[in-house]
Amino acid sequence: MATNGQASEDKMLETKPKRDINKEMPGFFKDYAKMVRMAITNDKFNEFTKCTTDEERIRFIFAIPEVHDISLKTYFRPKSEKEAVDYKEQGNKAFGKNENAAALRFYSQAVLKAPVPTGKYWKLIKENADPKKMTLYSICLANRSAALYHLREHQWCVKDIDEALEHHYPKELKWKLYNRKAHIMLSFRRHIDAQEAFRQALKWLDWSKMERERRMEHQKKIQKWLQLFKSGKVENYEEVKEVELLPLVPYWSHGPSENFPALSKKVEVLHDNNQGRYAVAAEDINPGDVLAVEDPYAYVLMRDDYLLHCQNCFASVKAAIPCKSCAAVVYCSVECREKSYFHSIECNILDLLFGSGMSINCFLAFRMVTQSPLSFFLEQKDKLREMDPKETLAVTKESPYVGTDFMRIYNLVRHENQRTQEDNLHRTIMAAFLLKSLRKTKYFGDKGSGFAAYPLIQDQGDDRLNDIEAFMGGIILRFTGLVQFNAHEVSEYCLQKPKTIDDSHNETIGAALYPSLALFNHSCHGAQVRYFSGNKVITKAYRKLKKGEMIPENYGQTYVAAPKSKRKQELKERYWFDCLCQACQDDWPMYKDFDPKMLKFKCQKCQEPRLIDTDRMMMPFFKCDGCGDQTNILGALKNLQNTEQTYKAAMTEMNGFNIRACQKLLIENMNQLDTALAPPYRDYHMTQEAFMKCCLAEGNTIIRPGKPKEERMS
Repeated sequence: MATNGQASEDKMLETKPKRDINKEMPGFFKDYAKMVRMAITNDKFNEFTKCTTDEERIRFIFAIPEVHDISLKTYFRPKSEKEAVDYKEQGNKAFGKNENAAALRFYSQAVLKAPVPTGKYWKLIKENADPKKMTLYSICLANRSAALYHLREHQWCVKDIDEALEHHYPKELKWKLYNRKAHIMLSFRRHIDAQEAFRQALKWLDWSKMERERRMEHQKKIQKWLQLFKSGKVENYEEVKEVELLPLVPYWSHGPSENFPALSKKVEVLHDNNQGRYAVAAEDINPGDVLAVEDPYAYVLMRDDYLLHCQNCFASVKAAIPCKSCAAVVYCSVECREKSYFHSIECNILDLLFGSGMSINCFLAFRMVTQSPLSFFLEQKDKLREMDPKETLAVTKESPYVGTDFMRIYNLVRHENQRTQEDNLHRTIMAAFLLKSLRKTKYFGDKGSGFAAYPLIQDQGDDRLNDIEAFMGGIILRFTGLVQFNAHEVSEYCLQKPKTIDDSHNETIGAALYPSLALFNHSCHGAQVRYFSGNKVITKAYRKLKKGEMIPENYGQTYVAAPKSKRKQELKERYWFDCLCQACQDDWPMYKDFDPKMLKFKCQKCQEPRLIDTDRMMMPFFKCDGCGDQTNILGALKNLQNTEQTYKAAMTEMNGFNIRACQKLLIENMNQLDTALAPPYRDYHMTQEAFMKCCLAEGNTIIRPGKPKEERMS
C-alpha cells in the first residue's frame, strides 16, 4: 500500500466536514451584544455574577434598558404570484423545447413562489373569484410533474400529482394527472393503485374541454387498460423500481442495548467523576460493527441548504414541496411538512434570525424550544423543580436512556462550573435576543401552547417579563450552554460525478443533538466513523477494541491531520478539556511524517508493541519488553505483503463503486494488519480512511462537482 504514493495521501484526508457549527456569522448581533455589554457597569456586572439560576440571569438582563434598544420585526421571504407566473412561463418554454431538466428548475421555483390556496389567502382569492390565482399553485405542480415524468423521476412525479389534486387543480385537466399517475403505478407494479387511477382518469375525462373525437380516443385507451385489469392480463410494462429517498439504515451489531436502545449491545456506558459518562466495549468490537443508530432530539439545517434539503428529514430534494406561507424552506413530502411544527413558529422570523449572525448551534438551541409547544415546557416546570438529578440520570432496563426523554436532555453536561461570568453574560444576551424574537411569533399565543389556561402569559410590554416568559428564557439559556458540548454536525458526501469516490469530500449540511452519541468521549485516534441517512446518525467501528476498552469518537481533527499542539488547543478552546489520549501522550506523527521503515510489531504472546527499524533489523525476531517472550516477525512481514494485495483489490472495487465488496476487503485488511502491528502505521491508516469513505458513500450523498463549499466561500 505504501507504493501508492503521495496522490493517495491527499485523497485520504477528506472525510471530516470543515464547517464550525459553533462559529458566529456576520450579522447585527455582535454590535448589539457589544452595546449591551458596554452599558453594564462594574457594579451591575458584579450583581449579575450573583445570579444562581438561568431564569435569574434572564430577568437581570431584561432589566437593562439597552437590551431593548433594538427593533425586532418579522422578516421572511414571502410568496410572489408574479414571480411564480414568470418562472412557470420560463418552464413552459423549456418544456416545449424538450429541455426537461431546465423546465424542472423553473417549475420548482414557480412552485416555491406560488401562493398556496389555504387559510386567509384562500378566503381572499375565493372572494375575488380569480380562477388563475385559485389554481396557480396546482398548475405549477402539475407542469412540474410532466417534466419529472419525462426525466423518469417517477416517485417525485407522483408526489406532485397528489399535491396538485389536493389544491384545486382545474377539473377539466384532472384526467391528465390521473392518467399519468396510472402509468407510473403500472411501472411500479402497483396494479391496484394503477387501476384506481385509471378509473379516476375516466371519470374526470368527461369534464375535459377537448374535441369529442379526441376524448373518445383517450376513453378507449383507458377502458382497454381497465379491461386488461379485469381479465388479469395486464400487458408487460417496463418496471421501474421505487427508490428510497434516504439511504438504507443498517441494524446494530448484536442488536440494540436494552439500557441504551440507540446503541449496540456491544456498547456499555460507565460513569466516573473524572470522565463523566463514557462508552466502553461490552465485548470485543471488530471493524465494521454498527455501534450506534440514532434519531436526533433536535436538528437544524445550514442556511445554504434550505432549498436543497428537506427541513424535517434532511433528504435531498429534486422536486420540493414548499412551506404554505413562505418561500424560504422546502420539504421532501407533504408528510414532512406536516411534521414540522417548529417551522410554523419560526416562519415569519427566519431571516431575522439569520441576519443576526448567530451560530448554527444557537439556532439549534432555539429549535429545541420551537419544536415543542409552550404547553409541553409548562408541563415539565414542576418536574424540573422537584427533580433529583441522581434519580433522573439512573439508567435501568425499566428506565432506559431514550433520546426523546426531555429530562435526560435537560441534564446533558454543560460544564457550568468552568464557565466564566463573561461567557455567561454573552450567552444571556443571546438568550434574551432569542426570547425577544420568540415573542414576535405565535409561540406564546399558539392554540397548541395552552395559552388560554395561563393568564400570566398576557403581554407585559417589550421590556417586561411575565413568569412564563422568564421561565422559557431560562430554558433557552440552558440550551445554549448544552448544545456547545453535545451537538454534532450532520453531513453529506459530495461526489464529483456519479459512482465515483475520487476527489470526493464531506460537507456539513446542519447540526443536531444526538443524546446517546454525546456519551462517547474523544480521542485523536477515534474508533468509529459517523455517517448519516437524512438526519439519522449511524456509526461503524473502524478498528478493533477489546472488551472494557473505551470506545472513542473524534471531536475535531485527528492525529494524522494536525499536530498535537493544534489539536489540544482547539479541544481546550471549544470543549474545555486537555486531551490525554494515547496519540497525544505519545505524540504520534502526522500522516505526512510517517516513516514506513519504523513499525510497531506486536508480541505474539502478550500483544505488547515493540518499535522496530526494519532497515536496520539484523534478526527477524525480538524479545518482548513486557513478557520477555521471543517473537518472530517473519510471519508478520509476510502478512504485510498479503495486505498490499488485499488493499489493491479493495481499491479496484472502490473504483467500480462496489461499496459492499470494497468494505469487506478493507475489513479483512484491517484485521490482518491488527494481528501484526500497532498504530501509528501508514498502511493501517490508509485502510481506515478508505473504509470511512465507503461508509460515507453509503449515507447522504450528492453529485456536486467542484471545490468544497468552504473553499468556494473563502
